Amino acid sequence: MQRVTAQLVAGLLAAVLSLLSEQCWADGGGPSLAERVIWAVNAGGDAHVDVHGIHFKKDPLEGKIGKASDYGVRLPILRSSPEDQILYQTERYNEDTFGYDVPIRDDGDYILVMKYAEVYFAQSQQKVFDVRVNGHTVVKDLDIFDRVGHSTAHDEIVPFSIKKGKLSVQGEVSTFNGKLTVEFVKVRGVYVCFCEKRGCFSFTNVGQTLLIY
Repeated sequence: MQRVTAQLVAGLLAAVLSLLSEQCWADGGGPSLAERVIWAVNAGGDAHVDVHGIHFKKDPLEGKIGKASDYGVRLPILRSSPEDQILYQTERYNEDTFGYDVPIRDDGDYILVMKYAEVYFAQSQQKVFDVRVNGHTVVKDLDIFDRVGHSTAHDEIVPFSIKKGKLSVQGEVSTFNGKLTVEFVKVRGVYVCFCEKRGCFSFTNVGQTLLIY
């Protein structure tokens, strides 16, 4: 494998962040998926409304940290709907760890869904990263290319709960102050990718996205 000799860049590619409130009705009488989303952003890209009516904001980190990239727009993303491929194709990268702060006001059970696609590297071990939620490592040593190959959508799903000022995730508990911080942490390689989407539904067609519900 060719070694990377340039400066390691923690290109934490966050393509979409989204938080969905945990309110699912089995009889279908509850709010739609779009109505349950409390925060969504197209990381590295402009505002977008997906096929489910979810409104993704323009990346709020623009001009503040890292750089936006639309390198992936030249690529079709496998396992992604044509209308929403832009969510996988744009991304944000940085030379160090970075993340998004998402306000959550209400107690409840949530699901964080991260949607990724490797749109740059063509071999494994070039982009390996962890994901932290309020300091808790919830995804370890993720190598998107190794998991699914090039330009292919991949989801990571992380359930968590917030109750009485406490955040519970993957068996760990910490104090919660109303803000969920999702960080992308370089382990090795040149870039790191991130995306996500909310759970209650099995979305295999959304990439580079993050949601919680």
